[in-house]
This record gives sequence, structure tokens and C-alpha cells, in this order.
Amino acid sequence: MVRRGAGWRGAGREEGVTQPEDAQEQARRSAELKRAEGRYADTSGSDPLDDSILGGKAPAELLSEWAVIEIEPDLLYSTRRGGAPITALKRLLLRLMRQHLVELEARQTRFNLGLLAAFEQLERRVETLEGAAEARAGRDE
Repeated sequence: MVRRGAGWRGAGREEGVTQPEDAQEQARRSAELKRAEGRYADTSGSDPLDDSILGGKAPAELLSEWAVIEIEPDLLYSTRRGGAPITALKRLLLRLMRQHLVELEARQTRFNLGLLAAFEQLERRVETLEGAAEARAGRDE
């Protein structure tokens, strides 16, 4: 067992080491510098996904599409240089685990669609109740 003296904590520390409380701000500054250099895409604008979620509520067709889970083998690839063997391995693993994955996909899809149907039912109910409340408020005036 190695025993360390009372001052061991600060002895080996470098000045450039980031403290946890400073890490987030340093990461933001670093990202801003990289954006200014053109190494990162500008994320201040919105993309279609942001518009569909953040700009109000996503359309029912889009939610229905997102609710269905399926693995697309064409999307399994490696981005590394010389990644063809890794891509082949990923696709082999997908093929070997297909029976298990199909069952998981089916369960998750059923759950997602059931949840989506419940949300749509609640949304209709809220609209009905809001309409009734507005009608009642209009009669009282």
C-alpha cells in the first residue's frame, strides 16, 4: 500500500485542468470558438425537427411515424476509416439477434401506439371541455 503525505492532492495538479464547476462554461466557450472557425455547424437556427416539436405540437402523422420502431440495416455502418469489417460485424449481429429484436420492436411499437392513442383521446377530451367552458362563459356574460 502506498501512503501519501498530507499535501499529495495538489502536488501533481496541472494548472490547465478544468474543475467540474467550470467545465460547462469552458465547453460553451470552446464550442463558440469552433463555430466561429467554421468547424461546427451553427445551431442557433431551427431545423424541421425543432419546428415540429418546439414550435407548438408535432402533427399526428409525424408522431405516428415516430411511434413505429424498426431497425433499418442500411443505417448500420461504421464511420471509421476502414470501417467495412465493423459494418459487416454490426449487420451480422443484427441478423443473429433478429428474432429477439423483432419481438422488442413489436412490444415497443404497441406501447408507443397505445400511448399515442391515449394522448389523442385526452386531447379530444380537453378540447371538448374547453369548448364547453367557453360556451358556459359566453352564456354568463
